[in-house]
Amino acid sequence: MNNVNTQLSFSAYMNNVAIHYYEDFNMITDLGQQFNLNLDQNYFLALSFLYPSDQLVSYEEKLALRQHLQPIIKNSPVNESIHSEQFILVDKGVLVFLISPLADNLQSLSLETRRQAVAILETTWPDCFIRIGIGTIEAGITGIQASYYNALQAVIAGEAFKKERRVLDYIGMEIYSTINAMVIAHGKSLISTILRQLTEEEQLVLGKYYKCKTDIAKTAESLQISDQDVSRSLNQIKERTGLDVNDTEDSFKLNFIMIAKRVLEKEKQRR
Repeated sequence: MNNVNTQLSFSAYMNNVAIHYYEDFNMITDLGQQFNLNLDQNYFLALSFLYPSDQLVSYEEKLALRQHLQPIIKNSPVNESIHSEQFILVDKGVLVFLISPLADNLQSLSLETRRQAVAILETTWPDCFIRIGIGTIEAGITGIQASYYNALQAVIAGEAFKKERRVLDYIGMEIYSTINAMVIAHGKSLISTILRQLTEEEQLVLGKYYKCKTDIAKTAESLQISDQDVSRSLNQIKERTGLDVNDTEDSFKLNFIMIAKRVLEKEKQRR
């Protein structure tokens, strides 16, 4: 964004700030004045609403999502006073910034907004698990950029690690986001040696074993096999890799390997 555009929508303006699509700091600050917005005197919280990563999402579906979520903007007096489109179209969905001059107010606004958004999503898309990513409450241009990134990363990490959750708060998902980034960068080299030694069946049993909180009976029930079959697979894994699920350190390594495998599979779907 190199030239002043007086017809710029608020969503385009915030998108440009969030992705650092500008060259002049003073210009981007001045542009905010046309929306009666002072970047340094408000707090911002990004909320993302994303379809599942393995679903093809059309432009029309994003517009429909944006339309149905419009009521949540009214929760913030600052947002309600801005008479311009506020939802940003992103990959797999939409994102919006809640704005308030007080950080504490923004926290309470967030709680009410996420409850309202969940009700809208469950009613309008009962068969589609659209997730809500909650960024961090931030101030200033760099804060807008951070909250935007965190709202998206919360969903990406949540889809890999907490699939059953619809609302994913970055603060609670931060460790998972860190693991997610590390796995995407180095995961293949970290896990390929171990996985090559395991059969598909053994990988399935091991992954389900950790999803069932290392409960052999629940693992067997989930896979519709016997407890003995589960124990046999776990023993075979020990024989093949030298890693024992009953050893704390070995179990951590095996669990991480299965987490990394799941993350890489999700990343492949996303691309």
